[in-house]
Amino acid sequence: MAKKIEATYIFGGGRKDLIYSKDNFAKDFFYGYFQMKQDIEDINFVEFSTSRKKGIINNFLYLVSKVLRKISKLSFFFENICTFENFKILKNSKRLIITNDRIALSLVPLLIVFKILKLNSSSVIVMGLLAKETSNLLSHMTQRFLLNIFFRLINNFIFLSKGEFNQANISFKHFKEKFHFIPFSVDENYWVMEKNKEKNKILFIGNDGRREYDFALNIASSMPEYDFLFVTSNIEPNNIKSNNVTLIKGQWNQKLLTDSEIKEIYNKSLISIIPIRNSYQPSGQSVALQSMSMNVPVIITETIGFWDKDVFIDNVNIFFVSENKLDLWTKKIRDVLTNESQTKLVIDNSKKLISEKYNTDLFYRKIKKVIFSSD
Repeated sequence: MAKKIEATYIFGGGRKDLIYSKDNFAKDFFYGYFQMKQDIEDINFVEFSTSRKKGIINNFLYLVSKVLRKISKLSFFFENICTFENFKILKNSKRLIITNDRIALSLVPLLIVFKILKLNSSSVIVMGLLAKETSNLLSHMTQRFLLNIFFRLINNFIFLSKGEFNQANISFKHFKEKFHFIPFSVDENYWVMEKNKEKNKILFIGNDGRREYDFALNIASSMPEYDFLFVTSNIEPNNIKSNNVTLIKGQWNQKLLTDSEIKEIYNKSLISIIPIRNSYQPSGQSVALQSMSMNVPVIITETIGFWDKDVFIDNVNIFFVSENKLDLWTKKIRDVLTNESQTKLVIDNSKKLISEKYNTDLFYRKIKKVIFSSD
């Protein structure tokens, strides 16, 4: 029998080319892969496909996924990852590290086989699993039934948001021994501010579904005395009505911008604004932490899914806005830009916080301890 791989990471799109690249880039979205590869060596990875494979089995998986998505509102895409090729790779791994809950849900058919045959342990990084809200009773009951099966299949659930972690412990308390909170962290060795750069724009950057794109544009329209830079693929040029907005198309997994280009954008930003809808999804997390590491002050909506309210404190290491009202946001932005001494203190505190609690090396040590405790 062939020797088993110690662990296999299962990624979303956009990682494979970077892993084989010799370019310098941020390691934020690899969740300890490079540290583990250096530490253990016998580490593999699989990348989640966004294209549907052809064939009778894949057509069947596609139909089942489509029905389950419609009824439960959960992100099942069996046809994209449940292939014989992936089965052969994953069955020969002692540990599976699944880097988001959409991939984990899409792996359920294979995870059932692995569980029955006791082939490996599995851990999944959770970011918004409990944010799939539905008011339909059938959908709610189906979702809860499927989540109970899901929680039984997997050994560890690593929540990036303390709000969602706490909610999971309330809603699914029978599985709480499987739940762990490890906040998302950034590569502080990469996200370092370059000195003597002119900062002249208010930055809005991101693409996730919980961002308030139209509201952000309204903020810009209401503050014509400031220049805004929007970096997103979710706003079209014809939606911009004010002359103080510059739009750059950008999306991480499509590599429309390199990390070095994004770093340069942070270097020139006065502040980073992150208006988001209230949800358990830890939206805006990566942008906020990257900004802080780059000495860019962050203004963000305070939501139930904010990743760690015990550590992040308004006017100490971050700037919160209680809700998405235009007068609240414009006042907060003006206060941050005019009160230089307070803002400098927040910048210094947030940078220190990244170094002490939110760097990728610390994330790796924590996630390794959880993953290998399942043995």
